Amino acid sequence: MTKILIKKQLMEVFSWIYQDKKTGKNRDKKGLLLYVFFYVFLFGFLAVIFYNMAASLCGPLVEDGFGWLYIALMGIVGMSLGVFGSVFNTFASLYQAKDNDLLLSLPLPTRSILIARLFGVYAMGLMYELLVMVPAMIVYFMHVSPDVSVVICCILIILLLSVFILTLSCVLGWIVAFVSSKLKNQKIITVLISLAFFAAYYYVCGSAGNMMQTLLLDPAGMADKVKGIAYPLYQMGLAAEGKWNAFLFFAFAVLVLFAVIYFILQKSFLALSIANKGNKKAVYVEKKAHTASIPRALLRKEVFRFTQSPIYMLNCGLGIVFILFAAVMLLVKKGTVDSLLMMFIGYEDRIALVATAAICMITTMNDMAAPSVSLEGKNIWILQVLPVSGWQVLKAKLGLQIIFNLIPTTFLIICVEWILKPAAVFVVLLPLTVVLFIIMMAAFGLTCNLKAPNLKWTNETVPVKQSMSVTAALFGGWIIVAAFCFIYYLLYKYFEVKALSFLAGLDVVLAVLCILLLKWLCKKGSNIFETLTNA
Repeated sequence: MTKILIKKQLMEVFSWIYQDKKTGKNRDKKGLLLYVFFYVFLFGFLAVIFYNMAASLCGPLVEDGFGWLYIALMGIVGMSLGVFGSVFNTFASLYQAKDNDLLLSLPLPTRSILIARLFGVYAMGLMYELLVMVPAMIVYFMHVSPDVSVVICCILIILLLSVFILTLSCVLGWIVAFVSSKLKNQKIITVLISLAFFAAYYYVCGSAGNMMQTLLLDPAGMADKVKGIAYPLYQMGLAAEGKWNAFLFFAFAVLVLFAVIYFILQKSFLALSIANKGNKKAVYVEKKAHTASIPRALLRKEVFRFTQSPIYMLNCGLGIVFILFAAVMLLVKKGTVDSLLMMFIGYEDRIALVATAAICMITTMNDMAAPSVSLEGKNIWILQVLPVSGWQVLKAKLGLQIIFNLIPTTFLIICVEWILKPAAVFVVLLPLTVVLFIIMMAAFGLTCNLKAPNLKWTNETVPVKQSMSVTAALFGGWIIVAAFCFIYYLLYKYFEVKALSFLAGLDVVLAVLCILLLKWLCKKGSNIFETLTNA
């Protein structure tokens, strides 16, 4: 039975590859090849980035006799990416899966359910880890001419490191679940804990440049720090050189730690899965009901759905935090920004254009509309039988992303214009461009979701993190901004088009795109929504 559950979990985790979420059927060969090609290209692009990073480190460190340090550092990078890619799935996969109640009600050992869930988390962490460690090992083999013993050790190191990633993800997921079960507002607590992890992660990433410089200037000093702070990683690096005693030490440390964490998870899994999450028992209190208009009621529903799902908020609303952070940093670092602007006197129009592109880029991280149809899941029939049109429902989903983008972005725009003090025309065009871009991206994300909905999920991380619509909305937004920047570069180079004229023309293009997308949503999109079924 455990094997069946593991197979079911892995099929669910990777269903976005082989299954058409709109029809619920497996893709044909052409569609499967297209999806595989897209993700191979995407993952290949990331792998090339890590290959270049590894190539810049490996040669100097191996020549200085610090090959183990290279393996340890790339292991840290792989571990960080693996944890980052899987940790936010852990809490939802282990404790909030929609089929937890069903599985726990069956005559199945709790241990089997837990193992199956862990395999899903493990697969995600391993996938992200391989993006780093496979290129890193290829570069390493090119520099050391390994024998069979070294190759075997390196392969086993990759597998053990993935177990360590699983362990860290489980620890963080367990902390979130435990804290949530003890406090009343568990949704907010989950978000705050996750944001704290994000802050720590990006702090480390921000410090990576200084660490790299220190490493290249003083590898011996960095080696001493790794030996003192992360001794198991030191042993892992030695194991990559074919030293089996170091490998056995690293393997023992990883497996014992995982065994301890697994024991804790097994003892607490059932209690945390069925816990009341700290919520008080509902008590009926008679009070007056307040009516609301249909648009307001539908929008309120969308807002409630968003704020009651930590996975939804963290993956589709993280841009709100970045927008506010950018605004605050502009105010705090105003003196530094003013000094930098002095270097670009005479190019104020281009600075305003760059600021517009930067703001638009950040807003793409808020893509609430992209999974909003899929998140209705098996309850989509409720909206379909209500006396409301499909367009009214879709407008509410658009409104969620537009409002939650405009509120923090308005603050950021005010800060940018206060610091840049652009020409009067830019004072109007900059916010106009951002507003049109926000509306266009909301409509684009919703269109993608209607084209490829997934109403059969059991874990909300599937429509939020693993759907084609979210991928298209996020990366599509980046590509669109980059394309506009490239077009401006060509127009300026060959036709000397000024930034002001380009921004005015861009507004016309964005307005046309908004009209076309909204018109499609109003007619064909609403018809698609009204006929969707999860059968």
